[in-house]
Amino acid sequence: MRGWISVMELPVSEMAPVVQAKLDDHGIPSVVLNRQDSSYVGMSFAMKPVEVLVPEEHVEAAMHCLHHED
Repeated sequence: MRGWISVMELPVSEMAPVVQAKLDDHGIPSVVLNRQDSSYVGMSFAMKPVEVLVPEEHVEAAMHCLHHED
């Protein structure tokens, strides 16, 4: 995705809505890129991280939001 930068990798997709909600609370748009293969649930070779991406112009604010307590 051009213009979008990964700001966090998550081991499971269930964590993504929590991260997105925190970003949304700070007015930062985000999308989730899930490359996990659901055909092989539980198999280690199918486990790829889920990425949370934000537009380039929001990377610094997103990193601060995600890595610092408010």
